[in-house]
Amino acid sequence: MRGANLKLVLMLFLTSLPVALAARRPAKREPAPGPAQAPASAQALQNPYAGQRDALLSGKKLFTRYCASCHGPEARGRAKAPALDSSQVRTAPPGALFWFIKNGDLKRGMPSWSRLPDPQLWQLVTYLQTSH
Repeated sequence: MRGANLKLVLMLFLTSLPVALAARRPAKREPAPGPAQAPASAQALQNPYAGQRDALLSGKKLFTRYCASCHGPEARGRAKAPALDSSQVRTAPPGALFWFIKNGDLKRGMPSWSRLPDPQLWQLVTYLQTSH
């Protein structure tokens, strides 16, 4: 009986070892969501409204209408939606932000805003890249 119990314990140990070792491995990281996913051609685009006060004001209205429900009225983030009032967003290539807003990332909950005309998307970029 003692030998049978030892075999059973040894068998359980050996079959659970791969599971225990796999749990210790760090999970594979997916690429960071957001503008970093934009292709080089999009990252090279320049904002035609950069520095224009009217575009900033229009962008703020658009943000309030389309983005604030997820990202908060001051762009500081909520639940699963990240803060957008950050140096990372303000210093991102404008074309990358434009591309990301237009295409979204549905797997992570960011809708595509491709139905908005390009000038409005650029106005959003102008607002996001200006200190709030």
